[in-house]
Amino acid sequence: MSRWLIPIYLGAIGFFISSCKEIDPKEMKQYAEMADSLSVETALNVQIKYTDSAILKALINAPVLKNHPTAAEPFMEMPEGLDATFYDASGTKESFLSANYGINYSEKNIILLRNKVRVTNEKGEELQSEELYWDQALKKIYTNKAVKIIRGDEVLYGKGLESNENFTKYRILNPVGEFEVKEE
Repeated sequence: MSRWLIPIYLGAIGFFISSCKEIDPKEMKQYAEMADSLSVETALNVQIKYTDSAILKALINAPVLKNHPTAAEPFMEMPEGLDATFYDASGTKESFLSANYGINYSEKNIILLRNKVRVTNEKGEELQSEELYWDQALKKIYTNKAVKIIRGDEVLYGKGLESNENFTKYRILNPVGEFEVKEE
């Protein structure tokens, strides 16, 4: 190698090193968010069937489903809402659920429902809340938010609720307001 090429190579290396700049942490966050958004899978007009031993337990419909499989905690988001119909072992409809937003944490078997959550059971009783969790493993729904239950002419209010997933057996954790207690 010629002696006069060595200074040119060293000069070029110095130039490239000096032209590098440190990346701003905000830019790094934007690049990370952009990479995350590239791994989102989107599906339209989705129907999900939950079965147990080949028996249909629930049927969920969502206009948009966004799957985030590479997130630190993978989840499926239903940003435009969902509705779900629950069935008993004989295939009879037991309850119906709707919400304007839902997110399914598949590893935890928990679905979080928000914004105008409604659950109606086979007796016609309706639960209304702004937030509700559906624990698929424990087969129950619950919230610590305000709830309203309409049972015919009777309206019950409270904060917090625990119920089976079909909303046929439920308990308001902190009832409020006036209500009639029947003697047995």
